[in-house]
Amino acid sequence: MNTHLSSSAIALSFLLAFSVPVRAAEDDPARRAVFEQSRAEAASLMEKGDAEGAYELYMRLLRLVPGDDATNLGLARAASRSNHLNQAVIAYETLLEKYPRDTRLFGELTDVYMRLGDRAGAERSAAMMRSLDGKTTQEETDSALDALEKRYSELQVHGKLRGGVLFDSNVNLGPRSNTLDLGNWRVRLNGAKEKESPGVYLGADLDLGQRVARDSPWWFVGDVQTFWRANTAGGLDKLHNRRSQWARAAAGMRHMTSKTLAEARFKAEVFDYEFYQHVSARGPEGTFIYAAAPTFHLVSKASIDHRIYSRDGQRNGIYSWVGQYGRFFFGSSNHELLIGGRYLKGSADRHDYSHDGWEAYARFVFKLPRGFEFAPFAGYTREDYKGPATVLETLRRSDKRLRTGFGLTYRVDRAWSWELNYQYSKNRSTSDLYDYGQYYVSTGMAFSF
Repeated sequence: MNTHLSSSAIALSFLLAFSVPVRAAEDDPARRAVFEQSRAEAASLMEKGDAEGAYELYMRLLRLVPGDDATNLGLARAASRSNHLNQAVIAYETLLEKYPRDTRLFGELTDVYMRLGDRAGAERSAAMMRSLDGKTTQEETDSALDALEKRYSELQVHGKLRGGVLFDSNVNLGPRSNTLDLGNWRVRLNGAKEKESPGVYLGADLDLGQRVARDSPWWFVGDVQTFWRANTAGGLDKLHNRRSQWARAAAGMRHMTSKTLAEARFKAEVFDYEFYQHVSARGPEGTFIYAAAPTFHLVSKASIDHRIYSRDGQRNGIYSWVGQYGRFFFGSSNHELLIGGRYLKGSADRHDYSHDGWEAYARFVFKLPRGFEFAPFAGYTREDYKGPATVLETLRRSDKRLRTGFGLTYRVDRAWSWELNYQYSKNRSTSDLYDYGQYYVSTGMAFSF
């Protein structure tokens, strides 16, 4: 049995033993102490994220002492968080009969009305709150209600459009020279050497969610994403590297509670160079998030792809990974740290191209004053292949790759933001062909909706 519920049950057993008459629970010190203990247990359940357990305990306490304001307030908030919305409305309205000038209560009631889809009720509550604070305008209230209506709609649509300029020091991920030592051979591969280029980019993301039914934890979910870039340096046409595009579409189901999120999607992706060569992938992916505490989440992710290479069929096969991460929240601004790792596996049609590997990754998100957000990151990946990189080599290919960089965002207003991204990569390989360095910088504007 859940330890939180067990302790609340023990407290209730004492409380019920002293509950006749009801008024005695308020007047007798010993009985009042037991009542206070049970109410503290309900508050503790709320803090630990068990809103449903807190709701059940508050309901029992309210039957014993109907007029207790702290119990009514706890019930209102627990009912709201556990989706007992009609009971939340009753509790808030009971409190407002005693405290008709409490703007905080009107604000919380407005939120509950919007979740119920009762716009008229929310407008009445918001109007009372506006008349009490004397500062908020009708326009500001309407804007806030519009935002809440969008937030609590059973159909959720969110997206982002972005565009800007970039510089890539190694567009083709090539080595530092066209002359390479491959096994016992020194060869010259024209066009293999790294090539730098400025460029431009455009991107678009669209995420959809449709709740199965009101108050249901189940959602139909889907997303569509695309990214296009054009490099402007000369000499890239022969390599078919001047333009590239990536696109993805996915659909699936999501289950959400107050402490968990479980999601499975089926995705299809394609990465293409100038409609000349491309890699396509399709398969399932999954995510599970458990809120172990208000400031700590466990994040589990996995993906399986069946990849097809249009001009290198020997690399076709099944590629998969599974990862485990911890997400920490800290500070008054709710900064974030995501840290963890994943296991990588590739099973290609040609055995030499198959590999095993792992990755360690960490990313901070610092929410700074004046609308800035700074997100540094670092990752280290190792991939060990089953055979050599080329027919001229005998040593099995092994890559060690370091990636580090940051993202800086300035939020201009609710919709517009400026973005700056920098990434440095260094790949060390047993094969000269895959030994390279790269830095990438991009900046531009983004519109969110």
